Amino acid sequence: MHIYCDYVKNLTLSLDDAVYHAARVEAAKRRTSLSAVVRAYLQTFAQGKISLESAEERERKERAELVRLFREANLVLGYKPTREKSYER
Repeated sequence: MHIYCDYVKNLTLSLDDAVYHAARVEAAKRRTSLSAVVRAYLQTFAQGKISLESAEERERKERAELVRLFREANLVLGYKPTREKSYER
């Protein structure tokens, strides 16, 4: 009897061939298996240490944060001082 099977769930994933092969190559370079890679990722994800937001969502949030910082500093985006204002002493 394998106790391992009593405590472990099998998971089926659908992956693009290119992603699958690239991941296998990377796992092999690190001398590990894809199962170990997915297991480690899911453990980290389950602990709340990994976000699923897309690159576009992260970029949108970063832009919004920059706008907020500019406003806090009383800076205006796109402001171009006149020549006289630039050389005012």
